[in-house]
Amino acid sequence: MLVPDARTIPLLPRPAYREMVIAGSPEAFGRIVGMSEDRRTAYVVWRGTPGTYQFQPDPILTDTCYVIKGRAIVRCPSQSEAVLSPGTLYQFPREPFQLEIVEEFTKTSFLYRAEGLKCEVEPM
Repeated sequence: MLVPDARTIPLLPRPAYREMVIAGSPEAFGRIVGMSEDRRTAYVVWRGTPGTYQFQPDPILTDTCYVIKGRAIVRCPSQSEAVLSPGTLYQFPREPFQLEIVEEFTKTSFLYRAEGLKCEVEPM
């Protein structure tokens, strides 16, 4: 799979994220651009506008991201606050956390779940 420039991929609205908003009026967009043959890893591009989300992640899902654009802050009770900016490689907590998007934020994510993922690639 080749994605020549993740910054130019057309993203789809993600209205389900509205249920997680705790401050502001952020909007989320994303696209699943690839999947490993064993269906355990998905490759995602995601963008969000300023505001704050409360995430309740799947404790057996690993979400590792690389920040392309913008700035966000991750707050989790058991960890130090993490500031994400372009070039940051970060693994999100597997416990509840807040994501405050300070300026429009774009990331690629690599989602891994040993039991397999139940999502599909979204063709461009």
